[in-house]
Amino acid sequence: MTKCSLKIVNAVYDNNFYKVKYTPFSISTIKLLIQNFKECDVDILIKPTRYQNDDDFCGGFDDGKKGLKIIWGGGEENGVTTRVKGKEGKYAYFFVFPKDNFRLLDYNLTLQVNKTTVGFNGESTSEELKIKLYPIQKVQLIDDIVHQKKERNSQGTTITFEGNLVGNYYPRWYPEHYSLFNDSKNYYQLDNSISDISLMTFKKLEGQDRDRIILYFKQRKVGTIEGDMEGASYHIDVFKFNNAFIIRIWFLWISKKQFSEAKNLEPLEIEAEERGIFDNPELPDFERFDIVISPSNGTILSICTDFHWQEFWYKLNGGNDVVMQGIIAKLLHPLDQSLSRLLNRHFVDNNYEDIINNLQKITSLSENFDSKHDLIYVRGEEIEETVQEQQEKDIVARGRNFFRSHVPYVRNADILSNMISSIVDKY
Repeated sequence: MTKCSLKIVNAVYDNNFYKVKYTPFSISTIKLLIQNFKECDVDILIKPTRYQNDDDFCGGFDDGKKGLKIIWGGGEENGVTTRVKGKEGKYAYFFVFPKDNFRLLDYNLTLQVNKTTVGFNGESTSEELKIKLYPIQKVQLIDDIVHQKKERNSQGTTITFEGNLVGNYYPRWYPEHYSLFNDSKNYYQLDNSISDISLMTFKKLEGQDRDRIILYFKQRKVGTIEGDMEGASYHIDVFKFNNAFIIRIWFLWISKKQFSEAKNLEPLEIEAEERGIFDNPELPDFERFDIVISPSNGTILSICTDFHWQEFWYKLNGGNDVVMQGIIAKLLHPLDQSLSRLLNRHFVDNNYEDIINNLQKITSLSENFDSKHDLIYVRGEEIEETVQEQQEKDIVARGRNFFRSHVPYVRNADILSNMISSIVDKY
């Protein structure tokens, strides 16, 4: 026996099932804690019983394949894989993604867990985690919950929102703390002003000069995101926090067919032959921008992105009319080590509750963070310079397999030192 236990953090255990809430139309989280009580290391592999890995989709489904996709990242096609050192613990994550035809029901999910002791006589054991996924709150009409609506036109795709029930902010890495954003029994708030917000997506595959997303408030451009979006699909979540809207823009690399001309990875393999390396995209993978918007004038109050299992919150430079410039950079492992050094990831470790308290101050405009220069941890232009230096390096290694890593950041904003999370897989 490996003496390595697993449990779901954001769940209630009842009658041999973990009961986990999911957010309809949004991507929600299953957070697992793995604890290794042995002296030696243990390798862990976790994946849904209903697992698929082909050109169409890399991920899983609920047991009945009725309404929910189960996804994970890190470029691990066979499931969530991790090594837990002896006498230590670690967090792992799955994400629940409603299919287009899902219904507001309870769903069963089974995760298969394989545990292998690292060593000469490495023993292996397996177990199953039984999960009951149920809506975070039942509503009479599912279509009343705010959800994205996509319409193609000659230029690109317009994304608007239908429904008028907006859910409270749902933290990606800390779902056990979602109650911090909800001071009543109702998860949803009635708000018709979501109609003020829209987006446009442009893709090179559809004849545009580059891939990009533009965010609008009352038809005025307030933000853009561009960069390495090759092979990505988009999904938009909408939340409320302290009366502000939080627009979460997901970039999902979960289908090989989404790459150029639907020829899977062929264009990248051709490029690899020319350059002498295989620039392999990190798939499955997903990144997000959480954009906090004032409902009164469309000012972007803050932005959140992730870098290698850590959450960073930004404050825009300049006045209320500044347009956010979001970037998804392409970097190659292991050549993004200098960016890790710039961010000095182990140096800052804030309690998540304190981050939320600071977000409360930003959204209520009760404190002027722009004037507090001592709170600036890293400036956006420093990240930009470091990324460009890495991208300009001549890669001479041959016969090696590099992962193409997606790195989201904000070019014209600063990371605040009091709004950086701990490394989220660290226990």
